[in-house]
Amino acid sequence: MIGYFEIPHKLPSLNDYIAKNRLSKYAGAEFKKQIEKGIKLCIVSAKNRGLISAVDEKIDVLIDFYEPTKRRDVDNVQSSQKFILDSLVETEILKNDNPKHIGQIYHRIFYGSEKVIVMLYKENELKIQVEE
Repeated sequence: MIGYFEIPHKLPSLNDYIAKNRLSKYAGAEFKKQIEKGIKLCIVSAKNRGLISAVDEKIDVLIDFYEPTKRRDVDNVQSSQKFILDSLVETEILKNDNPKHIGQIYHRIFYGSEKVIVMLYKENELKIQVEE
């Protein structure tokens, strides 16, 4: 693993973001800005503690979502990856979030608590097994 950081609460779902955008484009933009502000604080804190640093190589990302209940749809939970990746670029951990810099993004969801853990790996270093 290259580095990681933790967000100590759940992130908004796609439905939350859509609802804000329906109010007005300004409400949606402000909502995204505030969410990313909180994520960036978590990234900077992890950077200051030596848990994460700028990456020049292509990476894979593993995001562990911890949800308090099973009420939110999986796709709605995972949609917050947009806020996470944009924050990684804005804090200059990643140069860009395009395919030149990110290989794969993996998600896991666990239940019983509220947080998000984001882990960065060298491309193809992370081995994800899918059981049938």
